[in-house]
Amino acid sequence: MTSATDRLADVGGAGLSALTAGVGVLRRAPRPLHPRGVVRHGTLVVDDAGAPGARELGAPLVVPVRTRVSRSVGLPAPLPDVFGVALRWEHDGRDHDLLLSSTGLGRLTRFLLAPRRHPQSGALGTLMPFLDADGRSVLVAAVPAPGAPPDGGVDLILLSARAGGPWQRLGRLVCPARPDDADDPALRFDPVLHAPAGLRVPGWAARLRRPSYRTARAG
Repeated sequence: MTSATDRLADVGGAGLSALTAGVGVLRRAPRPLHPRGVVRHGTLVVDDAGAPGARELGAPLVVPVRTRVSRSVGLPAPLPDVFGVALRWEHDGRDHDLLLSSTGLGRLTRFLLAPRRHPQSGALGTLMPFLDADGRSVLVAAVPAPGAPPDGGVDLILLSARAGGPWQRLGRLVCPARPDDADDPALRFDPVLHAPAGLRVPGWAARLRRPSYRTARAG
């Protein structure tokens, strides 16, 4: 039997899908959102086994990673935009996706988007929680590492927390900028279809997000 939460998520998912489709019609680009970006290659490290979600992510984990940095609306610099940092790594024969967007870190602002002028000028987060093996919520976030490169490379300290709890260090993401870095039109991310490692997407969140991802891929 469908719960009230699921029905509400279905309505919200349909709305997000329609919005994505509308943006696609206006933009007439393969990606309705995050239309342009750059893909960088580097290393994902999950090395703090005591952080929420670390066990499910396979800590201690050191794997090659592809990271796409993009503006969600596609506004030209120096205008502020909501930045996205999308990660994909391969482990145990399958893809794992983690999507981070410009957010705050407070108990409420971690659930709100925050436009910025530069992708590494503030925190990024998953917005919606995952579930760990015990069914407890896990949010993942990132902050610029001290001395983060100004050349567009990615150097982020990864954090994790329960929905309303304090942040703990989780690991690090390092993807240096290279002259041959470019976008990859074929690279599409889906944290519902490719939930990261042992973390699970709550049912309501999957119902909310899946239609818009499907619409974006169709576009």
